[in-house]
Amino acid sequence: MKKFLKIISVLSLIGLVTGCSGDTSEQSQTADKTVLKVQWIGDFKQGDSTDPITGAKRKGLYVIEEEFERLYPEVDLQFVLIGWDDYVKKTQTMIMSNDADVYQVPGISGLVDQELLVPLDSYIQRDNYDLSIYLDGQVEGWKVAGPNDTEVQIYSLPFLGDTRVISYDKEIFDQWGVEYLSENPTVEEILEKASKMTGINPVTGIHNYGFTFRGAYVADALMNINEALGGVWGSGIKMREIVTAFNSDTMVEASNILLDLLQYAPETALSDQGSELYGMPNNNIAINFHDVPLTIFAAQELGLSDKYGVSKSFINEQEGMGGMFTGSPLAIAVNSENKDLGWEYIKFAASDFMQQYLWENQRHQALPVTKAGLNFEGISGNQNITTMIESMEQLWTPRYIYRASQPRYILTDAAQNIMLGEPIQETLDKAQKETEEWVAQQ
Repeated sequence: MKKFLKIISVLSLIGLVTGCSGDTSEQSQTADKTVLKVQWIGDFKQGDSTDPITGAKRKGLYVIEEEFERLYPEVDLQFVLIGWDDYVKKTQTMIMSNDADVYQVPGISGLVDQELLVPLDSYIQRDNYDLSIYLDGQVEGWKVAGPNDTEVQIYSLPFLGDTRVISYDKEIFDQWGVEYLSENPTVEEILEKASKMTGINPVTGIHNYGFTFRGAYVADALMNINEALGGVWGSGIKMREIVTAFNSDTMVEASNILLDLLQYAPETALSDQGSELYGMPNNNIAINFHDVPLTIFAAQELGLSDKYGVSKSFINEQEGMGGMFTGSPLAIAVNSENKDLGWEYIKFAASDFMQQYLWENQRHQALPVTKAGLNFEGISGNQNITTMIESMEQLWTPRYIYRASQPRYILTDAAQNIMLGEPIQETLDKAQKETEEWVAQQ
C-alpha cells in the first residue's frame, strides 16, 4: 500500500511540474506579444451563431481576430463585447478604467467633450491616409469639436454603417391599387397614400394601417419632417454653445403633419406597439416611416425580398441632407498604451476583409461604410440595399449634436406629449426654454 501511495505521489509531482511548465510556456508566448483590446457594441458573438428567427448562419468575430493577428503576428488581439443597454455610460467607465484601447463610439460627442479620445488628424497626415475610400458624408458625420477646438475635428473614423429609411409593403400597395412610393417621396405623398390604405383591405378583408413609425424615436421622425419643410435643428458644434430651433414655425408645422399621419397608424404606435407583423408575410401596415435596415434584411432572409420596398428619408432641399446620422465609428482611448496599434486596427476596420465580413455575417446590424462595399455580392443590383446606402450619403452631417445629451430627451418628451394631445406651440416653447436653460448651465 505504501509503495502504491509513493507511485501516486511521484506521478502527481510529475504532472504538477509538467502543468507548470506548460503554463509558463503559454504565458511566455503571450508575454512576447502586445495585447490590443477592442470594444464592440451590439449583438456580436466571438463564436459562430444562428439567427433564432431567420435561421441565418453567422461566423463569429474569431474570423477578424485571426486575420488581424496574421497581418500583425506580434499582436494578441482581444475583444470586449457589450450590448446596447446603457452603452454610453459603460463606454465612459471602460475608458476611465483603461479596459480597452479601441472603442466603438456612436456617442462620441460626450466622450470628446471629456477629452477621453485621441484626435486622429496626425495619424491621417503621417500615413497620408486616403479618406476618400469612405462613402460620401461618413467621415463628416462623425466629426466633433473638443473643449479646445474652434471647429469640428476627426476623433474617429467610420466602422459600422447604418441609416433610416421609409420602407413599404408592395403587396398591400397592390391590393389597394396604390402606386408604389417614389424613391424620394414628399410629405404630401406619404400623407395621401397612407390615407388611401387605412381601413379594410379590399382583397384580404383585414384591417390595414397606412402608416407607422418607431414611437421611441418620435423626436427624430418629427425632426426629419421639419427638414422636409426647410427647417433645421439649430446650430453649434459644442454642447455648451448650441442654439436649438425646437419651437420654429417649421417645427410647429411638422408637428401638425405628424399628428395627421398618426391617425393612420396603430393606436399603440407611440408606445412602439402594433407593428409586430411588419416585415413578416402577414403584415398589415403599408408604410413604415423612419425604419431600420434590419427590417428589410430579415424580410429577405425569410424569402420576402419582393414584398418590401425602400425609399429615402426626407431631406432639407437647400442643405441637401436630412435625417439622423447613425452608425458607429472607431476611436482610440487617450489613456491607451498602444495608440499606434489602435490606429492600425482602425485602418484595418475599413479594409475589404473587415467590411465584407460584416456584410456577410453581421448585415443585421451593419452596412458597409466604404465605396468598395458597393461591389459586394448582394449589394450591386439590389435596389433596396442600394437605396439604403445612398440614403447614408445624405444624412445630416455633422450629426445632431443635441442628441448626445439632455436636449435629446427634452425634445423627445415634447414630441410625445404633442402626439398625446398637448398644445403644439406651448409644448415646443417649453422644450426650447428648458434646452436653453440646460445649455446655459454647461
